[in-house]
Amino acid sequence: MPAGRMARPLRIDVAGAWYHVMNRGHRAAALYLDDEDRRRFLDAVAELPERFALEVHAFVLMDNDYHLLVRTTEANLSQAMHWLNVTYAVKFNWAHRCRGAVFQGRFKGVLIQEQSKAVEVARYIHLNPVRIGGLGLSKSDQRKARVLGCDNPGRELVRRRLETLRSYQWSSWRIYMGLEPDPAWLETSVIGRACGGGSRTERRAALRAYTEQPVRQGVLDSPWEGLVGGVVLGDRAYARKLLSGRKVNEEEQTPARRMRRRLSWASLVSAAEKLRGERWEQWAERHGDWGRDAVMYVAVRYGGLRLAEVVREVGMRYQAAAQAAKRFGQALAGDPRRKRFVSKLQHELSTI
Repeated sequence: MPAGRMARPLRIDVAGAWYHVMNRGHRAAALYLDDEDRRRFLDAVAELPERFALEVHAFVLMDNDYHLLVRTTEANLSQAMHWLNVTYAVKFNWAHRCRGAVFQGRFKGVLIQEQSKAVEVARYIHLNPVRIGGLGLSKSDQRKARVLGCDNPGRELVRRRLETLRSYQWSSWRIYMGLEPDPAWLETSVIGRACGGGSRTERRAALRAYTEQPVRQGVLDSPWEGLVGGVVLGDRAYARKLLSGRKVNEEEQTPARRMRRRLSWASLVSAAEKLRGERWEQWAERHGDWGRDAVMYVAVRYGGLRLAEVVREVGMRYQAAAQAAKRFGQALAGDPRRKRFVSKLQHELSTI
């Protein structure tokens, strides 16, 4: 290797795995110059589930970096993150009439072996907005607290910390707390249920207590103990297999990977026809009928198909299909008929 050049960080692309993904602005410069930039970035993130079958579970946008918690269904994380960074960089440069690098380099990705650790990483991501000196929670503050202990922060400082956390707009924390609408592209079911069952209100209260407890105490525990080789958060035997390039056994794959099967478009259409009692041709293009969009949504979200494959089957333009599937997903929460249809279609497909 030429002198002065550093080795590129390892990339481990595994299907059905959790990852913490982050990147910074070039030379520590701001990644977002205004809120329009932040919206542009999130618009690109919103396309990841449809383009790459990538689940997005948590996010935060800071001034000069971003953090994502994602789960793959295919071994394509590098491809997805390359697309995200290039797409945003092009939009950023176009919007601000500039040229050159936007990111400091390739993304950094840490593979997370256990779902319980992924929940800890979600907390780490959500607490980024309060890791600042003005609130006594900066890196130097935390180092001092670990050596000398943490003083009682007092009610006023705790109030300021919680207000900062809960009011921060560019994080999925407000979505988890019900303060912002739940976008179709954000998968909230796993983290939302991680701290207990019961009603939605009870689950939110449990997740709030878990996430905000370190803010009240003043010690933000790091989830990175057990990090192996800088790229795997898990036990050493599992990490050694991945770092050596050996295939991980099926038993070691995450439940999401074991449960997910790649379905054919024909089987999806056949199941939908059975539920509706009509041939696809009778309702796929019917004005006001959301059946076609529902099948596209299920195909990408649960059927292991990429949107590009669905587009070829349906005969639509890519962007039109992406918007149709996205609109259907956004309407799900408020439409019991759509929710019942998706649930029945998933059940029908599980018997194939």
